[in-house]
Amino acid sequence: MFQPETKYEFIRRYCPPSQGWVTFVDIDASEEGRTGGARTTSTARARQIQMQRDAEVAVEKLKMLGVTVGGKRDAWFVDHGLPLIRGDRDIVSFHREERRCVVAEIEAISSGQPEQKVYKAVGQIVSATSSTVPAGWAVQFVLVVHGTEMAGHLQQMISLSRLGVSGLALARDIAEDKWLFGQRMDGADVRDSAHAGGESKE
Repeated sequence: MFQPETKYEFIRRYCPPSQGWVTFVDIDASEEGRTGGARTTSTARARQIQMQRDAEVAVEKLKMLGVTVGGKRDAWFVDHGLPLIRGDRDIVSFHREERRCVVAEIEAISSGQPEQKVYKAVGQIVSATSSTVPAGWAVQFVLVVHGTEMAGHLQQMISLSRLGVSGLALARDIAEDKWLFGQRMDGADVRDSAHAGGESKE
């Protein structure tokens, strides 16, 4: 799965609007295969076309879920009466009734090096933890990766749990999702959970 589809699947599985979540997701042009120069090989051109098609489908599915995709981020917080979360986070989701907030950074299949992509995501999520936590809200920071190599690199980052970060290897099938460290979305500590796989409220 490319980035947009991975973002869609994370939201659908773990913070769906149908279960009371209000969500903003950022999908940039590079994730949609709309940046960079002309592809010089047939493989690269085919990959770009597939990224563009998949992104279009993922964005449509996100909107059908009731998720806000892009736009003026600061205005979104004001319009929904929600506390501001600073920074260009991939996903910000609030559950008013439970007074919970999820801030997630996502890395998935792309032309980049898996290890470098994981390190980039780590920097982004660590930056997010240094932001002011809104009073009265429980905030969970989640670093999500898709792809075997990236999951292997993320598994070595268990020390992030000391900062309150959870690590999730998102699979194609929710039954194969694996929480690597930190807390699952249901609040269970991964180390104390007999089953670290997927969960769904749908």
